[in-house]
Amino acid sequence: MVTATVLQYILAFAMFVVTAAIGIVPLFIVRVMKRSQNESEQGYLSYLTCFAGGVFLATCFLDIIPHINEGYEELMETYDLNWHFAYPQFVTCCGFFFIYFIEEFTTFVFGNGQQPGHGHSHSLNKGNKITTTSDGRLSPGMPKERKGSVNITNLRMEEASTWVVSDEKSNILKSLTFAVAMSFHSLLEGFALGVQDSKGRIYALFFSLLLHKGVEAFSVGLQISMANSNKVKTVLATILIYSLMAPLGSIMGSILQNSETNIYKDCAILLLESLAAGTFIYVTFIEIMASEKSNDFNHLKQLLWIIIGFALVTTMQVFFGHEHGGEHAHGGAEGNGTEHGHQHHHHGR
Repeated sequence: MVTATVLQYILAFAMFVVTAAIGIVPLFIVRVMKRSQNESEQGYLSYLTCFAGGVFLATCFLDIIPHINEGYEELMETYDLNWHFAYPQFVTCCGFFFIYFIEEFTTFVFGNGQQPGHGHSHSLNKGNKITTTSDGRLSPGMPKERKGSVNITNLRMEEASTWVVSDEKSNILKSLTFAVAMSFHSLLEGFALGVQDSKGRIYALFFSLLLHKGVEAFSVGLQISMANSNKVKTVLATILIYSLMAPLGSIMGSILQNSETNIYKDCAILLLESLAAGTFIYVTFIEIMASEKSNDFNHLKQLLWIIIGFALVTTMQVFFGHEHGGEHAHGGAEGNGTEHGHQHHHHGR
């Protein structure tokens, strides 16, 4: 007879395999589409990215932030605190500014003092725009050489390639920073599975988590693949690390179920999750939406795909987000702080 703990380990491994497989799929889609000069296919890639943006938007505001607020309330109740300042929201904003600073700083360092803008096109000279695809090729819209303007055009091409190279160098760090925040979120999600002590609850939570993680893994894979489509090993390594986090969180939750807790541990978990929320907001609005809005594809279609991604996660939160609310007694974990781990399906009230 399989014990609850062994079952958790088996399901944790299954979650890793499924999440990794779904996360790797976008890499092949991106590589095929980026090889194509067909503008409509490049457009589909933009709409897919917008879909991922909608997924992150809903994940942040309907999943992470409500859970942070709930954890903050529980922290104050558990330790009889009387704080009147919105510390979680403050830390979330600090997370946003921190990621913003890291990105601009690395871009400045790698770009030798030049700071290329976001988006798929960089205006290098008033009235003359050179567009580059995200893998560094100059787009067909590049101005043609004319007699007497050879040197100017060559100079523009050199400028464009310099900006693209600096963008590519900073892309790796951006992707890794993003993956770390996403991974921490996954780690906390896995905690919920780890602290369950009955097989029925474990199965129910596993399948609803798997559905949620599947959509999230595709969006994460897409975002990382878009930034580093030429660096297959980097993309695969990042996705595998991300996929490992939820199972790891599950195992940690299982181990921590009977561990002693204190205010420092609970505050640290809340602090890190609030920082992760700030990263989500930055990636959603600056990296994805602002970037896609600056290109020339159909903006109404982009909006539609953002709404589709948002609606998908919203639907999952409505139907699966609070299904297990009454069941989260956490067995022997009551008062040990693991309830701050991630009551992924507890904040639907």
